[in-house]
Amino acid sequence: MAKIILITGDGKGKTSSSIGHAYLNQLKQKKIVIAQFLKTGKNCGECNFFKEFHNVKWFNFGKDEFYLSDKQLNEFQNMITKGIARIYQELSENKTDILILDELGVAFSHNLAKWNDFESLITLVEEEIIITGRRIPEEIEHKVDKIILIEEVKHPYHKGIKARKGIEF
Repeated sequence: MAKIILITGDGKGKTSSSIGHAYLNQLKQKKIVIAQFLKTGKNCGECNFFKEFHNVKWFNFGKDEFYLSDKQLNEFQNMITKGIARIYQELSENKTDILILDELGVAFSHNLAKWNDFESLITLVEEEIIITGRRIPEEIEHKVDKIILIEEVKHPYHKGIKARKGIEF
């Protein structure tokens, strides 16, 4: 059964860390599935980069707007549920060594997804499952094998420098 790794914290680099892991493992010809939740994939350099590799499949399950209030709860829960179902279908049909679930941790923290929704995927992955996201509920932290905490020490945003394309997004 796959080991579950959680990359969390308020620092920048959770997604980048998981994508770096995917890049190194695609060089070893590992079969990799990457699913980004709450992200559309628009203007996504890494999405376009990985299209070149036959052993990497990429999915996005997001909307143009952010999840901001409980008024959007059902809509976003449905989107996440459909995303997990699509990933389940992909994993059932194709051997997968590594599964990356980018921002699924955020979906957990906003109650857009439950651990039970995700559990069906665990046995379908050979080696590793990586979940990224901020503010992961403590009960989920207890269910994973490894936690990597990324903290922010200093950031240009605090000096009034806006997010830069190619750096922060």
